[in-house]
Amino acid sequence: MNLYQYIKRLFGAPRREAPAVQNEASEKMQKMMTMLAHTEERELTCDEVYALLDEFVELAARGEDVSKLMPLVKHHLDMCPDCREEYKVLETIVLNTA
Repeated sequence: MNLYQYIKRLFGAPRREAPAVQNEASEKMQKMMTMLAHTEERELTCDEVYALLDEFVELAARGEDVSKLMPLVKHHLDMCPDCREEYKVLETIVLNTA
């Protein structure tokens, strides 16, 4: 049994709802499944990432390989849209002031 089937079994069969509601629920379930599939043994919280974000942005702006230097931050940014948005804002500021 794959993870999707397990969660579907855990939460029960979907209720009969309007197709739009079913599609939205299906998309949310797929997003959650994708995030679960990409979890690591050690994950950073959003607060931990925010504390490191300025350093990460500076390294990236200098052309450093942040995937190797700060892999946990990179992984979190790949998974978290809120932190990724914050990163983009800081990146824009740093690149425009350089």
